Amino acid sequence: MLLLPALKARSQSVNELSAGHRRYINEATSDTARANRLVKYAIALFEVNTDSAYAVAHEALALSQRKNFTYGIGRSNQMISQLALFSGLFDSSQRASLRALDAYRRISDSENMARVLTGMGYACLESGKLDSAVGYFLSSIETISVADSLVKAHPYNGLSLAFSHMGQPEKALYYNLECGRLYALRKDTDNLVKSLINRAGLMEESGQLVDAAGACREVIRLSDLSGYDIGRFIGRTSLGDLLSGIPGKADSARMSLQEAEAIMLKDGITVVPLHRATLYTGLAKVYYSEHNYLQAKRYMREALQYVSQSGQVSAIMDAHLLMTRIQLQLGDKAASLASLNQYILYRDSLQRKDVADKVTELELKYKSLEKDKSLADQQLAITTKDLELRKKSQQLILLGGGLLLVVAIAAGLFVHFRQKQQLQAQQMQLMQKESELAMAQAAMEGEEKERARIARNLHDGAGSILSGVKLYLSSLGNQHIELANSSSYHNSLALLGDAVTEIRDTSHNLMPRLLFEEGIEPAAGAYCEKLGRNNSLEVEYQSYGIPRRFHPSSN
Repeated sequence: MLLLPALKARSQSVNELSAGHRRYINEATSDTARANRLVKYAIALFEVNTDSAYAVAHEALALSQRKNFTYGIGRSNQMISQLALFSGLFDSSQRASLRALDAYRRISDSENMARVLTGMGYACLESGKLDSAVGYFLSSIETISVADSLVKAHPYNGLSLAFSHMGQPEKALYYNLECGRLYALRKDTDNLVKSLINRAGLMEESGQLVDAAGACREVIRLSDLSGYDIGRFIGRTSLGDLLSGIPGKADSARMSLQEAEAIMLKDGITVVPLHRATLYTGLAKVYYSEHNYLQAKRYMREALQYVSQSGQVSAIMDAHLLMTRIQLQLGDKAASLASLNQYILYRDSLQRKDVADKVTELELKYKSLEKDKSLADQQLAITTKDLELRKKSQQLILLGGGLLLVVAIAAGLFVHFRQKQQLQAQQMQLMQKESELAMAQAAMEGEEKERARIARNLHDGAGSILSGVKLYLSSLGNQHIELANSSSYHNSLALLGDAVTEIRDTSHNLMPRLLFEEGIEPAAGAYCEKLGRNNSLEVEYQSYGIPRRFHPSSN
């Protein structure tokens, strides 16, 4: 049987704690420090007055929320969760734990997240939700980093208790050994003692009586060294109860149980009814094995009184069954039958409870499956809707892409057409200009040819004739003396010479020889020089670039 340790009694009162802690709280230099000290005060009040602890924890929470102190919000809710669990308010405990978990998650405090998850596991363990308890304990272990591996001791202990209640002693013992190893590394004597107490119960259930007795003796040794009174009591009680069922160990069992009773009565420690019942049941077993049935009956009456207060049905059944045997040995058949009836009553009650629990469990599983199915249907609907939206979105994207492609193609064709039009317009303009240039060039060529023809006719025709006439008249003056002395004759020769000169100049101006032979630049320069000689106007001629010669004969 697993023996869970009771709390130590405290000598300090609420007033004594308040006097010291309130002064310490008022000396805080910041609101965050004040919130932390309030939580420590609530922890100190926890084992003295839960109502006062609850009020102080809420004071710390209000201050942390007002100052947006996330760590303080986590610690306050964690303390409120423990107080609610201690008071049996499992739902309130879980809600506070979830708030604490959210706060620690926001500041990435994995160690305290693990502690909260462990506390949620113990809450589920207390309320009989074993599957949920295992889930929380495993989540706590996964949350703990390698550097904080010693913190895994608490969830390992919780797993040990959960698997023990689930009827899996091998797993329970494995996790108990793990948590004991970590408690030893942490030098956490109190929790190591508790794990050893649980280990002894597990070993007893699996028939390892020698190992179970060794665990109990280790509990006694560690508790005596550390002064842990409740450990001293439970270690001796567990050892005595274990030895009382082993033949030939009655004296050792009685000695251990009497030492446990002396510790309980002398040191004034608070012992829960179930542990008192275990003590007196062990003594009854010792005297029953020695056939001292009156003493056995006396201790069983004490045991029945306390076991009834514990509310543990299986323990009550065992007590009534032992009392049935004792009464039968004493020859009191009526009392024996009454005890047997009580045993049957509790057995049937336990069976009905088991059936009711199984029915409740099946109902919960059914509701859970229904809820899961509903969630799955909702998720399927959401997924289907999401796929439809994605499909529509893809269609819109494809349609938009197609429209953009059409617009891009149309824009490209429009730009190409405009460019083609502009190119054609430019080509038309170029052709027009080329045509105009060709016409101008043809006109110029025609004009030049006509000028050359007229110049040749004047020079070769009229100019030659007049030159001949002038020579003829000049020869007449040599033949006829009277003509040579005539002024009219000389005037006529002068006029004829002027005519020849004018025809020659006109011919040269129409097609200057220098222009025809040398080109425009020398001809223009010679013309400007001539103007400067014949007139008072000073003319300066400058030429730029290299002129292109025009050759009529090439055309």
